[in-house]
This record gives sequence, structure tokens and C-alpha cells, in this order.
Amino acid sequence: AMLVRGIKLNDPLSRRFDSGGTGDCGADGTCATCVVSIAQGGHLMSPPGLQEQQILVKNPRWRMACKTIIGYGAQEGKMVVKVNPRQW
Repeated sequence: AMLVRGIKLNDPLSRRFDSGGTGDCGADGTCATCVVSIAQGGHLMSPPGLQEQQILVKNPRWRMACKTIIGYGAQEGKMVVKVNPRQW
């Protein structure tokens, strides 16, 4: 997942999806504080799971960094990822 590679993507200003509080869920995929917007290269990522689809239904270009694998299926290419999409 994107978070495993040492890049901190959690939005410090984001409210948790599951409880409305602060802090992250430890990569359980329930809080959505690590969402990123995929501007280019969405085909290079693993497909979203059902829980991720349900949480992000209003933002189909957003993905949870804790649940997304880049290079899925050994694909390579260019990606453009925008961090903290709630802030712009």
C-alpha cells in the first residue's frame, strides 16, 4: 500500500469517516484520513475493495492510500497523485 512505502499521506485536518474524531485507524480502511486524489494513472492501481467503494462513493477519483497497491499486476506507467484532496 502507499502508506507502507514510508510516505505519510494522512491529512492532519481531516475528520474521520467512521467516528468524526481525529487520528487515523492504523490502516484498517475505516477512517478515510489517508485519501488521495488520482489525477492520472488510476489503471496502475489495485481495484478498490467494497468497503473503500462504499466510503468514497461520492468521490470516485479518490483512493485510500492504506488500501491501494501501485503497480498492480506488474504494470508500470506515470501517476499523478494529489495529497489531501479535502483541502482544495
